Amino acid sequence: MNPRIAVAGDRPEPMAAAIEALATDGEPTCLVWTVDLESEPTVRRSRTELKQRYESLLAHASGLAALRNLVVLLRHADRIPERKMHAAAAALATRLHADLERARGRYVDVAVVDISSCTDTRRLLDRVEEVAGTAAGPVGNVALTWHEIRDRSIHAAAAASQF
Repeated sequence: MNPRIAVAGDRPEPMAAAIEALATDGEPTCLVWTVDLESEPTVRRSRTELKQRYESLLAHASGLAALRNLVVLLRHADRIPERKMHAAAAALATRLHADLERARGRYVDVAVVDISSCTDTRRLLDRVEEVAGTAAGPVGNVALTWHEIRDRSIHAAAAASQF
């Protein structure tokens, strides 16, 4: 399968150019949405800002007729522990998954990945391309961290998080 990827959202440095390079031509089957919260000073502000991105993310994803995978890449300030953002990321994944399926009448996998500690951009892009090349179904909705996907695919990490 030849994945077609659309890229939208913020462009977190230092990965902006690499993430932008994921974009391909044609009707996208995968949307990569980046959220940069590094300038937010507190956990509360970061969570609030993430929630405020929901409507624009949903609207963009809803407009993609062939969409089957949505990957949200989230970066936040180093001073905010990953565990503090996990609940907000999981809530975003669950809500997007349900709303997209309800609106579209078909399955769309949603993975929110906290990439704040990512230092290997090439491996991250490989993980996204793996997801983009698969049909919807194995992920459902999941919130993961870079540490969970560094050495395995997003699908494998999603399956491991279910147990």
